Amino acid sequence: MKRYTILFLTRYRSLEQRLLPGLGAHYTVCVAQTRRDAIAALTAQQIDLVLADVSALRFDLVRFWDDARARNPDIRFFLLLEKGIRLDQVPRSHGYLRHTFSPPQLLRRLARILPTHQGEVVAWRGLRLDVQGHFLMWKTRQVALTPKQVALVQAFLRAPATLLSRAKLMQDVWGTDYMGDTRTLDVHIHGTRKLLKRLQAPFVLETERGKGYRLVCSLPESAE
Repeated sequence: MKRYTILFLTRYRSLEQRLLPGLGAHYTVCVAQTRRDAIAALTAQQIDLVLADVSALRFDLVRFWDDARARNPDIRFFLLLEKGIRLDQVPRSHGYLRHTFSPPQLLRRLARILPTHQGEVVAWRGLRLDVQGHFLMWKTRQVALTPKQVALVQAFLRAPATLLSRAKLMQDVWGTDYMGDTRTLDVHIHGTRKLLKRLQAPFVLETERGKGYRLVCSLPESAE
């Protein structure tokens, strides 16, 4: 997987020093304080994401967004906002955080937009599971999963449209043959169904009473 490049817009040295070590461990980062420097960075290399410390900037972000998109239609934008700034006062973005946040918080949010790892992806009919990154993706949408949710979804994606017994799921996900209490499995099945709805993905977990579950897709084959 590529190493993404972030353009960090800020005038505050203290914020730059606080965030750069973490950002630099995962991304290529260039810093700009002025519009001229930012445009020069966009011209010199492909920028994947603009990280803008909004209150620190002294130029029109809307115009800058337009310039950035003209150079790279797929560029993403992430805002760092002071408390009290309303979202209707700033350009639309792919995400934001309000001061004061921690560097790990920022990295977790950016990882949803720019995955930083060389991960295994398990897919079926367009539904993709990033195993190491703990993300389930459909088209341009994605949701974060817990490790157990990853294991459960992975079991279904590796055997699509196949009935998986409750015993097999308990073994695959929790590593146990004990069937005395399967409420945990019920909770995770319910949670996975909610994740699929959040993705607006044409997939459901069907229940075969007393036997198990199967992952099915409602799209006809010709629609893929």
